[in-house]
Amino acid sequence: MSVNALSFCWGRDESSGPTKGNYSYRRTRYGYYKMIKDRIKTIDSLKLVAIFFIVTIHSMPFWSLEPLGDSTLFLAINQACRFAVPAFFVLSGYLYATNFNHERPFHSYFRTTKRLGFLYVFWCLIYLIPYNIALIPTGGMRASIDFSNWHYQAWTSGWQNFFLGGSKAHLWFLPALWLAVSLSTPLIVQKNKVLLLVVAITLFLLALFGGPYKETPVGIDLSIYTRNGPFFSMVFFTAGVVLAGIRKTQRILLYSYIIFFLGFFWHFVEFFWLRKHFGSYLINDFNSGTLAYGIGAAMLGIYGAKPLKNAWLEKNGRYALGIYLLHMFVIDFFMPLRIPLANNPFWEVGKVFVFFLLTLWLVKALVKYPMFKKVLE
Repeated sequence: MSVNALSFCWGRDESSGPTKGNYSYRRTRYGYYKMIKDRIKTIDSLKLVAIFFIVTIHSMPFWSLEPLGDSTLFLAINQACRFAVPAFFVLSGYLYATNFNHERPFHSYFRTTKRLGFLYVFWCLIYLIPYNIALIPTGGMRASIDFSNWHYQAWTSGWQNFFLGGSKAHLWFLPALWLAVSLSTPLIVQKNKVLLLVVAITLFLLALFGGPYKETPVGIDLSIYTRNGPFFSMVFFTAGVVLAGIRKTQRILLYSYIIFFLGFFWHFVEFFWLRKHFGSYLINDFNSGTLAYGIGAAMLGIYGAKPLKNAWLEKNGRYALGIYLLHMFVIDFFMPLRIPLANNPFWEVGKVFVFFLLTLWLVKALVKYPMFKKVLE
């Protein structure tokens, strides 16, 4: 299995050779043929849709309407996007389990974790380079250096940030996925899905009680940011592993829509209820409703929802990893415009599309060169 069969590394199955039904055969380096499922194009579409919503989160439209982003419009947009990262974890688990090589299980594991570890370290170091030249006209070269130094200070401020967070905020996904793969692989090898579910649900409960529920009567202080590490990622990755064993039927797509919209409603109600009654942090990354919201979204991609059957989405879904890694470069480059254009409705909406399309164009241009393709696709 290619490492890129993982959803955030992300769905490049590299299948070749003769096909039969819903399967194709590929000659491996070990001399046998491996049967893997054909590429599901709606997964590619979902990846591009999801990465657009992740760019939206980091673009923070309408943040400045109220102090500290305490604006209903900003919060509504922010929370509407919260299915995206969980969906990537689910797709990762689905593709990992679908393509898992039971004849050489730890070959699959080591290839995957080696790739994830490399990407994490490489991009943590890249974000330490004084890349934000947009700050130079107003603050000189020193401003760009100070900006990258702030990333260094954040990354090295403690073991949690160093190993689980990264030098830029969005890089936390890579070690979280690495840990989900590492914890689940032995149980996948043993085909013990019951224990896998028990571990995943236990970690998610700890994530809830130590995160969005922390200020409630049932909250606990774990002294760790429970979005990071395996607490949040494991349950979604496990859901993907379970979905890999469920074949598509007419009803399963209907269930996907029901789970998605139920999760959407549940996520929003819980978010605003927690915020009103317990003063929970304004921008929680998740709550219990996010479980159905993210899994439902991933199921729409896996089981071929009609809105995702779009040629442009399918074609550009392969660039999702590159957009994920590079979009913060583009957003940071526009930092000088944040104050002058703040609260301009055309900019607040338009900047999301500007950042997304510019990053997509940049990735498509860079992956033409082998040295960039290795770290972007």
